[in-house]
Amino acid sequence: MGFFHFKKEPKTPWSKYYTKEDMHLDVSDSSIYNYFEEQALNFENNICLDYYGRKVRYLELLNRIDNCAKGLYNYGVRKKDVVTLCLPNTLEGLVSFFAINKIGAVANFIHPASGENEIMTSMNDTASNIIIAIDSNYWKIENIIKKVKIKKVILVSLNNYMPWINKLRYHNNKIKIKFARNNRLYIMWHDFMESAEDTYFKEYAVRGKKDDPAIILHSGGTTGSPKGVVLSNGNLIAFIKSAKIGQNYLEKGDTCLALMPIFHGFGIVHSILFPLTIGMNVIIRPKFNVKEYCQMIKKYKPQILMGVPTLFESLLSEWQEDISLDFLKCVLVGGDTLKKDLQDKLNKFLKKHGANIKVSAGYGLSEAVCGVSLGDPKKQKEGAIGIPLPGIYVGIFSEFDEEVPYGEPGEICVCGPTVMLGYYNNEKETNIALHIHKDGNIWLHTGDIGSMDEDGYLTFINRSKRMIISSGYNIYPNQIEKLLETHPSVMLCTVVGIPHKRKIEVPKAFIVLKNKHKNKELVTLDLMMLCKKNLPKYAWPTSYEYMESLPTTRVGKIDFKKLQKAEEKKEIDVE
Repeated sequence: MGFFHFKKEPKTPWSKYYTKEDMHLDVSDSSIYNYFEEQALNFENNICLDYYGRKVRYLELLNRIDNCAKGLYNYGVRKKDVVTLCLPNTLEGLVSFFAINKIGAVANFIHPASGENEIMTSMNDTASNIIIAIDSNYWKIENIIKKVKIKKVILVSLNNYMPWINKLRYHNNKIKIKFARNNRLYIMWHDFMESAEDTYFKEYAVRGKKDDPAIILHSGGTTGSPKGVVLSNGNLIAFIKSAKIGQNYLEKGDTCLALMPIFHGFGIVHSILFPLTIGMNVIIRPKFNVKEYCQMIKKYKPQILMGVPTLFESLLSEWQEDISLDFLKCVLVGGDTLKKDLQDKLNKFLKKHGANIKVSAGYGLSEAVCGVSLGDPKKQKEGAIGIPLPGIYVGIFSEFDEEVPYGEPGEICVCGPTVMLGYYNNEKETNIALHIHKDGNIWLHTGDIGSMDEDGYLTFINRSKRMIISSGYNIYPNQIEKLLETHPSVMLCTVVGIPHKRKIEVPKAFIVLKNKHKNKELVTLDLMMLCKKNLPKYAWPTSYEYMESLPTTRVGKIDFKKLQKAEEKKEIDVE
């Protein structure tokens, strides 16, 4: 599908908070790399990234991107090819993303904790034959190498750009990788970058268009099954321009702690790309450590903190610093529902430490880049998730695609220039998510239930799609169920999210065995190994319960909601 054009202007009760110019985003016909380069040259000598104290200036970042682009071009990457990135938040991840975009290719982001089958499936589905991965995934890749048409594996070590003192600390845990000298399939990042330094190509850079696909993120969509969300250059630029208006209190020279993962829309776009395009200094770390996080806030005095609710729960439980937080301009919570008790605790914490703001709740999804609505850090409406960002249109619709009156519940739908191109090679799911309404516009159906008041403030009610969100990560029960049912002893199973004090929800599996006298402990060990090999760690069931039969609804479907309600009554705190 092409870039967005309005057929008829939707109603916008929130427009009074913006100017007419704000409401109509002017999205340049270029790639996200070209857009970033144009902005970066305005502050080329400013520091843009900090990785364990290793500071990178904008001009240096542009040079590294250029070098990486030449290296990838040398490996045969061309326009519209897909390159897979399996990395946490590192300098290499950001350099790779921009380099891929510079030559007109598409970055396929997958979780670095992905299982072997997830990596294999993602690469095969996208016809991706080059992967840039964290070195700890070497053996996973080695185990699937014959099942994927891989031309090159570029391995990244977390300590590549660390200052020497941090390298010494990291060395004890450094992954030891040895592969044969004549094995040309693998190359370490530094060797890859060095090999590209003396390479010259006349026309390796592509002046991308806003309609061109730029990135594939992975989401459960409206049906709760994993699929690749294809976002265009224009989608990314539109969100960044919208965020600049919606968060106009941020400016050049401000600092952002970017701890949301790069393979997540909230992480790559909102907490990294957006700050970089306005000249901010972005602090990146590959892993979240709450003690280090508290120290970083004290050291860097950031103007904005962004994260999922569990990150801030950890912050409140660990914080022992007696310092003023008056340097904060915004604390943004997204990725999952911000419950009132946490919101109250955060606001009390901010006030106690001298911050003249309240926590901002936001709402978004990968299919609309990341952010759709945002609360004002100075004033909030009780229970609201903010107003739509400028240029992004939100409506509340019935199951018949009819807009419901203000205050009434319905499905949250999104329209505008940030709505995805579609799901990668999945026309059926794309058509489920994207509907042409009576106004002639294409609306994204989120699968979430909410309401809107007469001022345009949104309230989130619940998720209609079946999905578990644990510490901000999306977990798809049907994906786990399909995997567990491949075990020869499992006749039937269902997976539900159960309460967890720290992670909000964790998955639990309910299983019916083919032979009820089978040794359940041995089956459990088998299932745990099956999940370890095929799923990221955060998606592993935390417990297994064996039943004679599973409850069903009147129409004979497994009644997972009944199991979930029973679990919610229990006191659960699984580690």
